[in-house]
Amino acid sequence: MTPKVALLGSGVFAQASYLPALLSLSKSSDLILHTIWSRSSSSATTLHSQAVESGISPAPALQNGPDGLEAVLNDPEIDAVLLVLPITAQPELVRKAWKAGKHVISEKPLGKDVAEARGLIEEYEKEYKPKGLIWRVAENFAHEPVLRFTRDKLANTPELGPMLNWKLNFEAYVEDGSKYQATEWRTVPAYQGGFLLDGGVHFSALLRTVLPDSALPSSLVSFSHLHRTHLLPHDTLTAISLPSPSSTTSPNGPKTKLSSAIHTEKDLASQPGQSAPLGQIFMSFALPDTAPETRTPNGLIITYLNGVAKIVSDPKTREWIFNIYPANGSSVEKVEKRGSPEGVEVEIKHFANAIQAIKDGKKDGGVENYGEPRGALWDLAVIEGMLKSEGKELNLDQLIKGE
Repeated sequence: MTPKVALLGSGVFAQASYLPALLSLSKSSDLILHTIWSRSSSSATTLHSQAVESGISPAPALQNGPDGLEAVLNDPEIDAVLLVLPITAQPELVRKAWKAGKHVISEKPLGKDVAEARGLIEEYEKEYKPKGLIWRVAENFAHEPVLRFTRDKLANTPELGPMLNWKLNFEAYVEDGSKYQATEWRTVPAYQGGFLLDGGVHFSALLRTVLPDSALPSSLVSFSHLHRTHLLPHDTLTAISLPSPSSTTSPNGPKTKLSSAIHTEKDLASQPGQSAPLGQIFMSFALPDTAPETRTPNGLIITYLNGVAKIVSDPKTREWIFNIYPANGSSVEKVEKRGSPEGVEVEIKHFANAIQAIKDGKKDGGVENYGEPRGALWDLAVIEGMLKSEGKELNLDQLIKGE
């Protein structure tokens, strides 16, 4: 029987991304949208009306408020819930859903900080995962087809040679009073980082999705700033990413061909350096309101010995664009791949497929899963680490473990 799900939440992201994805998946019979619930009656009604007007069949039920939530959680027809709620509200509702025996997909970030997220994961792994309940984190960047293609292509292009460095850029303009800011939980955030937390974890996930483990941040040295008063508590992060010490190697390539270079290393004024894939991270919501074509594309640039790879989001079309640019004289082939954002629909489809596998008596293990909670915990730790560093080196593994 096709999985039946309830959408919990009716905010901007639920309207713009979740409802279209759910309507598409309902039409393809991957799931049935059983119920729409929100804390507010008016917002729940608005979203429900949009669903009904789409012609979806059967039309979803409508619930709101605490009593409506209890009705959803106690409904035996509902297999799973999709949580699209403010950061501080989600952990409590995730636990309520588990206790009611529901599978859960919840929006990133996992919680307001690493400590809260780690506790939630440990509770799930100890009490609810053994019972066969599925919990996935809806990190759409980790599910974007072009980003998955990028990871596979880079991993299978040895001609690029060793990675030398990478640069991550994420900038955005947030108008004071805009729909993305004009809610109490954003205006006076009860969580670290403000917009940097909610938006920044996407780009942590981009790093986790695209880069090999050897190039991912092991430690961070960062500075945080507030440039615009209406974006409390911080709106900008600048960081250097230090990879694991095991990724450090000797310099790459042959020694110089110049016959005049007859010196040895002992003759140098200082000892030669080593090679390691250090990274630079810049995240800011303090961008001025300028035309899209004036903005630096958000994304990742990776420099290799024999070429450069770029994965960026086009500021005009929102398309993901992946390129490999070969170095002159190298054997690297030029590559270009484009695609519209599909991550939300993909992550919900994978979630529904996993539920269907369980309903069919199979294990979830054979179904694609890019929504592991511990992956999302790492994403959160990158942002928290940058917020806490204050110019000192901060070890991510220690932060994740609570040491």
